[in-house]
Amino acid sequence: METVMSTISTRPASSEAFAGNSWTFRPAAVLKRWCVAYLNWRLRQTAIAELAVLSDRELKDIGLKRGEIENAVTNTLKRECAFNR
Repeated sequence: METVMSTISTRPASSEAFAGNSWTFRPAAVLKRWCVAYLNWRLRQTAIAELAVLSDRELKDIGLKRGEIENAVTNTLKRECAFNR
């Protein structure tokens, strides 16, 4: 029997993921920023949903309480954004 596992990347999407020169065409740059923001929001929502299905014991094993899930996800992403600059 084969076991399939998936992971959630906590690394936020960046504007480099999209091709093109954003400074040459302003509407495209606005659309790219919106798209990156939306993708980052979806990543956060997915991570929160994945953590929410864990039991209290599993959360305790990774050092979280149920009420800390959203804060842990958003602070982690903000910290990674700051280090990637």
